[in-house]
Amino acid sequence: MNVYEKQYRQLLAKGYAAWAGEDFLRAKTQQEKIFDWLSFNNYLPQHRAPVLEMGCGNGAMASQSLAERGYSVWGVDFSETAIRWAENHFYQARLSAHFIVGNVCHIDQYEDAKFEFIIDGSCLHCLIEDDRKLFFNEVKRLLKPGGRFVISSMCGTPRLDNDMNAYDPVRHHLLKEGKPWRTLKPLESLINEIQAEYFNVLATRVNNNAWWDHATIVCTVNGSLEGS
Repeated sequence: MNVYEKQYRQLLAKGYAAWAGEDFLRAKTQQEKIFDWLSFNNYLPQHRAPVLEMGCGNGAMASQSLAERGYSVWGVDFSETAIRWAENHFYQARLSAHFIVGNVCHIDQYEDAKFEFIIDGSCLHCLIEDDRKLFFNEVKRLLKPGGRFVISSMCGTPRLDNDMNAYDPVRHHLLKEGKPWRTLKPLESLINEIQAEYFNVLATRVNNNAWWDHATIVCTVNGSLEGS
C-alpha cells in the first residue's frame, strides 16, 4: 500500500474533509483567494472548458472550485480511496467530474492536448528528482496550445527547527526517516526549474507561512516547443 492510499484511508476513517485534515478550512479559504486572483487576472479559461487537477485527492479543493465555476472537470490521483471519495463527494454535492486513479507522471488514460487548463493540486512538491521532469512532460503533452498551467507548490526554506534539521539544502529535499519526501526549493530555484522545462512564467503569487512559503505560479508552454 502506498503512503497516499494509507493516509487517505486514515483521513476518511477519522471524518476529515480532505487531505489537509484539521487545516482544511484555512487551506480552502486560501485557495479561494487564489481562484479569485486567477479570475481577476483572466488566467482561467472560458466556462465549460476541459480542465484537469493533477493530484486531485478527494476533489474537495481545486476540482470542486472549478466545478462550481462551470468547468468540465477531470482529476487524477494515485490513491484509489481518494478517487472513490471524490466521486462520492461530488455526487453528494450534485457536481459533475471525471476522476481516475493514476500516476501523474504517466497518465495513459488521456490523449494529447486534451485540456485548456491544468492545475497542480499541491502535487509537484511531493515529487522527487526525475519524477518532476516526467510530471512536467505530461503537462506539456496534455495541455492544449495556448492553455494555462498553474503550479501550487511549497517554496522557500523551512523555518521550524524540526524541519530545518531535516532539510537537505543542496538537493532541496525535506527528509523523513532520512529519505526525501518533499521538494522544497527557494522561489528563484523553482522558477528556474520551471523555465528550464520550457514553460513561460506569466505570474507568481506567494503566500507566507510560519513553516515555509507556498507559491502559485501561472505558466504557458514555451511557444517554440508548441511549434516543434
